[in-house]
Amino acid sequence: MNFLSLSFAGFGVLVFAGWWGLPAKARPWLLAAANLVFAGLFGARAVICLLILCLVGYLCGLWAQKGSRVAMWLGILLCLVPLASYKYLPLASPALFESLVAPVGLSFYVFKTISYLADVAKGRIPAEKCPLCYFNYVGFFPQLASGPIQRAESLLPQLKAPFSAFDRALAYTGCVRFCWGMFLKKCLADQLAGYQGALYQPDHYYSLGIVWSLLAYTLYLYFDFASYSQMSIGVANLLGIRVEENFLSPYFSRSIGEFWRRWHVSLSSFLRDYIYIPLGGSRNGVPVLILATMVTFVASGAWHGATAGFLVWGALHGIYLLIGRATKKARSRFWGALHQSENSPLRSVAGCLFTFLLVNIGWFFFMTGTLHQAQLVAQYLFQPIPFSLQYLKESFTQLGYTTTTMLRLGLFALLAAGIDWLSRKEGFGAWAARQKPVLLVVLCYLCVFASLFFGAAGTLQNVYFAF
Repeated sequence: MNFLSLSFAGFGVLVFAGWWGLPAKARPWLLAAANLVFAGLFGARAVICLLILCLVGYLCGLWAQKGSRVAMWLGILLCLVPLASYKYLPLASPALFESLVAPVGLSFYVFKTISYLADVAKGRIPAEKCPLCYFNYVGFFPQLASGPIQRAESLLPQLKAPFSAFDRALAYTGCVRFCWGMFLKKCLADQLAGYQGALYQPDHYYSLGIVWSLLAYTLYLYFDFASYSQMSIGVANLLGIRVEENFLSPYFSRSIGEFWRRWHVSLSSFLRDYIYIPLGGSRNGVPVLILATMVTFVASGAWHGATAGFLVWGALHGIYLLIGRATKKARSRFWGALHQSENSPLRSVAGCLFTFLLVNIGWFFFMTGTLHQAQLVAQYLFQPIPFSLQYLKESFTQLGYTTTTMLRLGLFALLAAGIDWLSRKEGFGAWAARQKPVLLVVLCYLCVFASLFFGAAGTLQNVYFAF
């Protein structure tokens, strides 16, 4: 079930009406039922896996609160075993495990469980004694399939005491978020998904077409995942639940470090707090810094997939960060010699463009998945590009673009980039809360109108369902 299906519309209306219509003490039970139904629509395995991991996390959390680090590590191991099995056994032995497909959302509620156990073991939060509340935290249906990975210290208190009155402002923001997410999904992500053919059969396309396909993939990946996050947070807001931003205009980052503070914020902070810092972080000398950085990013790549392309993608970003740290002073002296302050327009634009280029190089390996496919695409990518209008026209025609399609996508992308730029400092939610109601109403109507009349037919599965 995706957020834009008719089945979810009916499901959502029932949950919303019940949540605010039933007595407050009944809300946790309603939410638990909604979580089970939502997970069940992805198959019985999703429900079984969710219930088993909830039981593991709940019991190990109670044990860990008594001061046992063994409980924490046992719980983490028991969570990682099924995750690793689903991800890597089909690659290790395709003949035996070809049909082994991970339940949707497994990675995200495993990460929730790991963060919960680590925080309990370190005394940051008390272990949750109510099994129902703990299940609602791990299986919270708006975040089940693709996050965000909201921490227990933020989400659990809101789910344990849902006695607050209906928050009109928060619900209003949730509606705006949902409409904006729908626009990003239907009018941009699902549209761009159809113009990446040159990345899979590069021998049939011109090199300029391959470049444009890579750019389309870069935008598609962001719009697809950001759209899910916006709709997920919007649904939570309609239930009176506050959720932190998951994307903060990442393609306007001026460095790779800034990119990772803006891209998939909940995962980035998870990697930082539960892998990078425990390994020593940046305060224990250069060798430890290098080790912690590379292990963190290679682990991130391995989580996305066990093929070499994902590992190279992760390692590249680790190398980017280390080089960025090593050259920070030299770059400051260079810009100082040009009399450009840290926030000068020239320096900001140059930083954004260079960072976007580096990110695209990373997405190249992320998309191709294997080094063989990456080599094949690169073989046709680095070919001479003749400067002629005919070549330009044929490059786009091969990909399936028409003049109307390009104009429509261009206008939609400009709107998305404009709002991303305006909300880059505080996130979409805070930006929307500051706008006049008439502007938000116009934006919602525009999103709905564009999605209905210009959006893709049907709705593709969100790309991060696969992770």
